[in-house]
Amino acid sequence: MRNLRFLPFLTAVFLVSAFLAVAAPERPQSAKEADHNRKGLQYYDEAFYQQLPKGKQREANELFDLAAVEFKEAIAANPKYTTAYRNLGRLYYVRKEFLQAADAYRTVTILEPQDIDACVLLALSYTEIDRFTEAIRELEIAKAKTDNPEVIGKLDGYILKIKGRKQDSATGGSQNGW
Repeated sequence: MRNLRFLPFLTAVFLVSAFLAVAAPERPQSAKEADHNRKGLQYYDEAFYQQLPKGKQREANELFDLAAVEFKEAIAANPKYTTAYRNLGRLYYVRKEFLQAADAYRTVTILEPQDIDACVLLALSYTEIDRFTEAIRELEIAKAKTDNPEVIGKLDGYILKIKGRKQDSATGGSQNGW
């Protein structure tokens, strides 16, 4: 039930991430990684938008597995292809494999140090596995990457919510949402 409180935030994060991936596509070094990434997105979209809404979890999982293979092939073809890491992180997050999602988003933050969205997604993944201190640290790092007061304010708000969730977790109380 606690995850339902995160649903509006997660929806916004995924929509922003999807928009950014489309709005500013990365130029791959070769057609090979772009092709694998495109195939991975096709499998992901079929699983997430077609199979899951119909309650076809088994079919969706099979497609998610194929998507993961394609994203990993794109990364193998170009280990600096952040779009594939970002897509892999999203796939893992949707599958509730939060540690793997964090690993993928961590790679994005290394390859693109100024990517604030990747820091937020990494923090969100850490929060889901109760690694609150690391989540807060990532958001503090993100704050240092901008001088935009609106962005800083949002990041501060996320930090406060994580601190509340950390406290609730320690006391066994109710969960604060994003």
